[in-house]
Amino acid sequence: MDEGSIVRKFLDADFHLTPDALEVLQRQADGDLVADRILLDLRRMDEKPIVVNAEIIEQILKKISIDKAGLSEEGIKAEIPPPAKTVPELTHLKFKPFAREVEARVEVLMDVTGHSYGEGEIEDFLELFKDRYERISKILRNRSDFRDVVQIRNLRRQESGDVVKVIGMVSDKRETSGGHLVMELEDLSGKASVWIFKKNKDMINKAAKVVLDEVIGVEIKILGGDRGPRLMVSDIFWPDLPSPREPARADEDVCAVLLSDLHVGSEMFLEDAFLKFLRWLKGEIGNSDQRDLAGRVKYLVIAGDLVDGVGIYPRQDEELLIQDIFKQYDVVAELLAEVPDYIKIIAAPGNHDAVRPSEPQPAIPRDVAPGLFDLGAVMVGNPVWVKLHGVKFLIYHGRSFDDLVSAIPGLGRDNSTPVMIHLLQKRHLAPIYGERVAIAPEERDYLIIDDVPDVFHCGHMHVYGCDKYRDVIVVNSGTFQEKTIYMKSMGVEPTPGIVPIVDLKANQARAVRFV
Repeated sequence: MDEGSIVRKFLDADFHLTPDALEVLQRQADGDLVADRILLDLRRMDEKPIVVNAEIIEQILKKISIDKAGLSEEGIKAEIPPPAKTVPELTHLKFKPFAREVEARVEVLMDVTGHSYGEGEIEDFLELFKDRYERISKILRNRSDFRDVVQIRNLRRQESGDVVKVIGMVSDKRETSGGHLVMELEDLSGKASVWIFKKNKDMINKAAKVVLDEVIGVEIKILGGDRGPRLMVSDIFWPDLPSPREPARADEDVCAVLLSDLHVGSEMFLEDAFLKFLRWLKGEIGNSDQRDLAGRVKYLVIAGDLVDGVGIYPRQDEELLIQDIFKQYDVVAELLAEVPDYIKIIAAPGNHDAVRPSEPQPAIPRDVAPGLFDLGAVMVGNPVWVKLHGVKFLIYHGRSFDDLVSAIPGLGRDNSTPVMIHLLQKRHLAPIYGERVAIAPEERDYLIIDDVPDVFHCGHMHVYGCDKYRDVIVVNSGTFQEKTIYMKSMGVEPTPGIVPIVDLKANQARAVRFV
């Protein structure tokens, strides 16, 4: 980035660079990206400096630790400048979106909508957990190191000193009075208690990531004893994703915009930021690179919580701008009507939407949100597997994150992708039964991650995140809602107005800020 471009960028934002500050910026490898990020921090300051010197620049650089790798890892590649600065410069330019010339290719691969047959009987739940065990067990058995598996009922036939492997569903996990850890495992043949001594710190730490009702593989060493053999855990295995793997790529230069947690109807819905996002989609604002990116957007995917709903959390009514849920969906449709007609909208529900609370959730019905159907949106359930231009997406709102954060040490609400990666490792979207997530007793477990997605897209956390795990792009699309009373009570610090975009041909993700 040349000297004149840097100076103009800061002058446009009403900041004057000193020569020493300019010198610091020119030394940065990604000058344009670094300048955008520094401007973002300058705008957020309570007392904005008119003159920006080297000391201020270096303080910001130190704070955000920007380098080339950091920018790539963070996923924040660009920021939409304020419309007052940008739009006048672009009024003479024509917007010719490449995506307008491309036909949408949407294929719904798996969706509970129209296939929900469970009646809530005990037998239905038994079939659900049997299906979970058998399908995840099959994934584990496909591992090269997990093919000789012993049934639990045969463990007592083993000799002292034998090392065997079992696959079991975790029905209990507890600490003894002596500080040892005991896990109860079940398979279709029986139950067994397996032990980890407290002195085995590495295995204790590994077992801390085990949650109830998930299916795991365990390597066991048989120790003889007067009361029968004791089963000691020597290793734990999750089904996990295969690696390395070549992800699918689109054969055309198109992108998918990922959204979630709009919460239309709430006073905290950031309508101005969302309208700015819509203007960007239409090519009305942004620099040339940002407008080029907007022109390649072919899909807009929403991972739940389109509306704020009614009666979802205590004191919600104090923050509702629209009390009628049908009117909330009418406003969503009015907003999304501004999306260019060549962009295909795919919308799944979340726990605030007008569908059953138990997962899997069917699509938002036409009688609740007719305006979305009139727009030609592809209305799908939660979770759902879809292909967009040949790229496989697993879309899940993320209600189970609450249970995982409570169960696994080290997970928090301030970082949204680690919990998603845990689900990929466990190959299940909601492994814990009986906590905050209600599980519907379907004939098959729709929450198992049978296949390997190219993109795993979630919401719910209200915190933007982007990562890559074993060649899967892992994205949490954050929110367009400011902090609510409920978020304050839960200690959630939202990151609203950050929109991830996945380049389906390049297999890369980036993000654009609208706040």
